[in-house]
Amino acid sequence: MELRKRLTVRPRRAAAAPPGAPAARERGLLGINLRYFALRAVLFGVVLAVVLLLGAGGFLAFVLALAVSGLMSYPLALRQRRAVVAVMENRHGGRR
Repeated sequence: MELRKRLTVRPRRAAAAPPGAPAARERGLLGINLRYFALRAVLFGVVLAVVLLLGAGGFLAFVLALAVSGLMSYPLALRQRRAVVAVMENRHGGRR
């Protein structure tokens, strides 16, 4: 019985946040937008590298990478867009 008590895993308590600090889930709009921008920038860079490796060059590569990364970011960045909408709704009390 005593061994069983030692082996059971107890959930740890979250560390207390300092007063005035937002909770982990309540990130600010700036943080969410920075994450969204970083995701789109990295996605654009990867697509641009792939387009350049495939042989497109110059302005065509830039335009193709812009179009493809824009289309890919719609489903890939859905979580960040929903987070922005949630923050805006919380700020305005659910009004649109």
